[in-house]
Amino acid sequence: MEKIFYKKTLIGIRIKKLAKGSMPITDPKESVQVIGLKHPKGAYLKAHAHKPRRRVTTRLQEGLVVRKGKIRIDLYAPKKFKSVILRAGEMFLLLNGGYGIHILEDAELFEFKNGPFLEDKVLI
Repeated sequence: MEKIFYKKTLIGIRIKKLAKGSMPITDPKESVQVIGLKHPKGAYLKAHAHKPRRRVTTRLQEGLVVRKGKIRIDLYAPKKFKSVILRAGEMFLLLNGGYGIHILEDAELFEFKNGPFLEDKVLI
């Protein structure tokens, strides 16, 4: 796991490999909660559900999972300060700032973010 900072602000987390077990990736206070799950065959994670509770967030956080191909993410906070290459099987979680995506090889990605969806995109 690689944490990427701009000055003292955590902009994002790049995940190449998971540690064994159930490991939190994000701080419990973040809007998007990510937990890495890496368990051996035969393991059982207890069935559970979560009680309905009101959750209020004020910041959109996004994640990308590269299923196939290769991409480059340009990170902005507020100006471009770093680029990160992601390959199949890797993930990037954007907690602050913004990003642009360059498709370097034919790619399939999953993007996830907290909702509900609002048309509020601001181009950098």
